[in-house]
Amino acid sequence: MRKFALGDVVNSDKGRRGVVRAAYKSREGQQFYAVEKDGAIDYLEEDRLSPAPRVELAA
Repeated sequence: MRKFALGDVVNSDKGRRGVVRAAYKSREGQQFYAVEKDGAIDYLEEDRLSPAPRVELAA
């Protein structure tokens, strides 16, 4: 079961924030995600990602 869905905002273990654009499994069964940040794509393992805190904006 995937931990993140397409479009989720996540933080990597390196402190970078991005948006999940694709999710897939390796041949060994490990879950990977393609995360976009400023037009660049990083391919990261699921255990290297955490959900980004939601920011509430004042109206």
